[in-house]
Amino acid sequence: MKKTQSKKTVEKTAKNYGNYLVSLIPDVKALWNGDKFQGSIGFTPETEYVDYWTLRKRSLDLFRKNIYAKGIIRRLLWNEIHTGLVATPTPIASEIWRDVDDMQSAEKAVTAAGKIASAFDLYASTPAVFDWNKKRTFGEFQELVRFESLICGDGIIISRIDEKTNLPRWQWVNGNHIRTPLNVSLTNGNFIKHGVEFNKYGKKVAFHIKSEINGQSVYERIPTRANHSGRLIAWMVYGSETLLDDVRGEPFLADTLYMLKDIDRYRDAETRAAVINAVLAFVRKRGKNEIARGRPSMGGGRLKGGQNGPVGGIGATVEDDEDIGGIDMFKPGMWYDAPEGGSIESFNTQRPNTNFGTFEDVIISALAWSHGLPPEILKLKFGNNYSASRQADNEFRVYLGHRNQKNANDFCKNIYSQWLRCAAINGDLHLDGYVQALAAGEWKTCAAWEKCAWNGLNRPAVDRLKEVTASQKALDSLLTTYDIEARRMSGLGIAQVIQTQKRERDLMKMAGLTPHEDEDNNGLPAYTREETENEESESESQNEE
Repeated sequence: MKKTQSKKTVEKTAKNYGNYLVSLIPDVKALWNGDKFQGSIGFTPETEYVDYWTLRKRSLDLFRKNIYAKGIIRRLLWNEIHTGLVATPTPIASEIWRDVDDMQSAEKAVTAAGKIASAFDLYASTPAVFDWNKKRTFGEFQELVRFESLICGDGIIISRIDEKTNLPRWQWVNGNHIRTPLNVSLTNGNFIKHGVEFNKYGKKVAFHIKSEINGQSVYERIPTRANHSGRLIAWMVYGSETLLDDVRGEPFLADTLYMLKDIDRYRDAETRAAVINAVLAFVRKRGKNEIARGRPSMGGGRLKGGQNGPVGGIGATVEDDEDIGGIDMFKPGMWYDAPEGGSIESFNTQRPNTNFGTFEDVIISALAWSHGLPPEILKLKFGNNYSASRQADNEFRVYLGHRNQKNANDFCKNIYSQWLRCAAINGDLHLDGYVQALAAGEWKTCAAWEKCAWNGLNRPAVDRLKEVTASQKALDSLLTTYDIEARRMSGLGIAQVIQTQKRERDLMKMAGLTPHEDEDNNGLPAYTREETENEESESESQNEE
């Protein structure tokens, strides 16, 4: 009969085997996994499921009810979008007109840019032509897209061609309506995750939108591109940073929902405490043999009349045995008629908490820092120190510069490019070689025509005179370039500034006006274009002789 091993023997054998396995790994204690000591990081799940639906609902509820969430979102919108990013067409002359000299090609580029800018401004400012719902201009559409993507995490922009104008009209659908259909049949190995359809290679090919029609749920499949022409039809816009493999976007405030909720509760509690502290002037404690009238422990704010008359304060008219309701029924100077004690005591004067303001500043500063925003900008609270205010403004300019470029890449450029293509094909715009380049797939020529700069709110300098003087001295000392200083002051490159000024000067000349910098000491034009052209022609003639 086989002898059974004791429990102690089994444990010893297992321990020895474990030590043997560990001995096979050289210097196992040197393995680095992020822990400072065993268990310091805690449990890390291999995969994490994101509840996009709950995040969106909580984020929207927080924006509606929480003053901090509403303030953060509004500050971002009013600075990022303002009245909308403005398109400044900048076609690349050297790529479009290769056989023309630089001066002539630059002149052509300036003329073409002016025509494109005027046509796009007309299109973008006409809601009936631009917006699918015929309500918003391009600037208002930008605000809607950014606002709802911040709150809902994401959404899609859809291009729908208008049969009358043959131009695209734009529709925005926020993330709440992008759902996976209950019954859907897919082919070619396609699959759906969170309402987004992918092909077998993992590329987005369509979005599924849920809407309610006559009380019934209806799903619409929106492809990302047209089957034959390859025209861009729909794409997703995210409200915050996403990883490459993320299917949907998270709301901007997803990581701070609980913190904003609790600090708002804290503020409400302190406000309530301040009201109660002001309403209740004092507490009178009765002796043991006196009849108790009030019941301060019931309801936290209910008073009751007694045998000897009403209870209350100055001007009270409460009848015997009549209950007074909650705090909204209180009048200044009221007091509790407590059952025992026979003395008068002042109400607690330590509320509201005097440290609440400091605590609030710390929390808001942490929120601002986590999202890359200067606390001074977020709180609109500035000191008298010029250097500190300027640094806060510089940090916010860095954020806005990055965010404006991101917004332009996310949706503005696509809208502009799709409009330009339709306008050129329809014959509304005559652009040298552009339609032919589209048909032939010459991407360089197409990209050269579609090149466009996007400019947002140009925040005024803290002290503009100091800023301009410093820029001028840096230029005189050869420490910077005109392009760098132009972008710092206006957000435009030096080429854009010169081209725009040239158009403005031509316009002023047609109106019989002269820029101040072109006037002499008597306020008269120092020179005219005709005089300059005559001098140039005379100089050329002399050189030829």
